[in-house]
Amino acid sequence: MEIPELVSIVRELMENHRPLFLWMAAGSVLVFLASIILIPWLVVRLPQDFFLSDERAIPYLTTGHPVFRVFLIALKNVTGVTFILAGIIMLFIPGQGILTIIVGVMLSSFPGKQKLVYWFASRDRIFRSLNALRRRWDRPPFVTGGPSGDRNELS
Repeated sequence: MEIPELVSIVRELMENHRPLFLWMAAGSVLVFLASIILIPWLVVRLPQDFFLSDERAIPYLTTGHPVFRVFLIALKNVTGVTFILAGIIMLFIPGQGILTIIVGVMLSSFPGKQKLVYWFASRDRIFRSLNALRRRWDRPPFVTGGPSGDRNELS
């Protein structure tokens, strides 16, 4: 299939499904704007020692009425999965895809989550990006148990 042929097929699809493409474009812009606002907001609010501990007990998820707790845990997981899916989409459109996926994983609850988060965050570029966001908002860098006792590097 030649490139001009592909262009005509895409043009025809866009003409026949104009509302769908407009919604997709609007959704892309909204996801991009939300990532610019929400990701830094979440990263700077994480505790400095987030990567040192395993699972954290979140007070409002361990106290109160059981129905309310189940609702909050479900809401947290749905939000996490939404962030993961948005991050995957942002790998192909403008946005902070990898950071969004990391935040989604951190919000979700599943076995092995902490190891996965640690693996993601241990990538040098990602770790530097996370700490750059924290520096921009005058927050201390993440403390980790790095090799050779340097507590600001992931091993």
